[in-house]
Amino acid sequence: MSGLLNSLQTFVTEPYLGFSRWLTVRALEHKLKRSANTRAFQAGSPNLLYVAASALPYHTSGYTTRTHEIIRAMRSAGGSVHALTRPGYPFDRVDRLRDAEGDETQVGEVRYRHVAGPANNRPVLLYAMQAARVLAQWAKQHRVSVIHAASNHVNALPALLAARQLGIPFQYEMRGLWELTRISRLPHFEGRQGFRQGLELEGLVAQHADRVFVISEQLGRFARERWGIAEERMFLLPNCVEPERFAMITPRELEPNTIGYAGSLMGYEGLDTLIDAVAQLRARGAQPNVMIIGDGEARAALEAQVQRLGLSEQIRFLGRTSPQQAHEALSRCALVCIPRKPFKVCEIVPPIKLVEAMAMGKPVIVPDLPVFRDEMGARPAGWFFNAGDAADLARVIETALADRTALAALGERAKEYATTRRCWRDFVIEALPKSAG
Repeated sequence: MSGLLNSLQTFVTEPYLGFSRWLTVRALEHKLKRSANTRAFQAGSPNLLYVAASALPYHTSGYTTRTHEIIRAMRSAGGSVHALTRPGYPFDRVDRLRDAEGDETQVGEVRYRHVAGPANNRPVLLYAMQAARVLAQWAKQHRVSVIHAASNHVNALPALLAARQLGIPFQYEMRGLWELTRISRLPHFEGRQGFRQGLELEGLVAQHADRVFVISEQLGRFARERWGIAEERMFLLPNCVEPERFAMITPRELEPNTIGYAGSLMGYEGLDTLIDAVAQLRARGAQPNVMIIGDGEARAALEAQVQRLGLSEQIRFLGRTSPQQAHEALSRCALVCIPRKPFKVCEIVPPIKLVEAMAMGKPVIVPDLPVFRDEMGARPAGWFFNAGDAADLARVIETALADRTALAALGERAKEYATTRRCWRDFVIEALPKSAG
């Protein structure tokens, strides 16, 4: 009853957006029902079209790292995979790290294809319909047998519509929920039509997908409970590593009291909690150091906090680096801390930096949130602290740095777990067309 009242209240306060949301969802539902019985076109030998919302080198993030590693692993497992960024990308992103040239970009052994339009600068319904035609044409030209799209729904809807138009299977790789991420920064957004529309469209994509691959058990539980996604259509595709690549990282001289962090500098990451914990330890006479690698909207506030607390010598900001440089920097750290705050998104979506740190043989300090409990396994290679609690984090850091022998043992456990239980190849095989792998 309260959900209905909240829905009515939201509709009353934003009537135009409420009608737009209703129209968008109903129109897409109608389109998908009409396409449900489309006869499949003649595909070639089993091959998969991977549609990504963003990619290297135009954006460097956990999302683009995961995309790149999954495509590499799929090919390594014997799959024939086309990598295509969503229509309009990267040309329509003003925050891209470099200008795009041409219709393809080579990154290592992965060639990303691009199509210039339509740009994602229009209502989601219009973009989905227009982009679907482009994707369908591309998929037909390359005789694709399966379309696989990663989060979010803006990226996945055109791919779903294209697959239905062609009568071929569609797979949705649900990595997170952008709406939950947004309310961690803007709590009032939860009461807006945009929040409701985003989650409804995420549910629509998941409900119509032939198979759904979730990044965590917690996200899978959320999808089952909220949208009724059948368990037999859902598969786990967690963050993983390629063990051989991490074995090649040569550790430099260890800085025994240094804590590392590599990732985006966003509010929900909880780096302000880590800084406060270091300040408390310093007041007690301890001297831990912190190396922060990455950039983001919270950086200026974090740097100001460090200055205010007089921690400039203890806490270093290295800025944005390449993944290789980040790994080299972390190899010098005694342990890695991922101090995420207790927001809903942090309870269900794990960061790829966790498994990568473990693959490097680094013990980790993480918040006591459900997804981290799952990711750490039955024998955690590190410590948990009360999420958002600087005093408890300070206690855990002090305990961790006090015993170097225990640190070394936990580092070995971390490496063993990540490189044997979280290998990309073991999980991506399920996503490949059945005659591959």
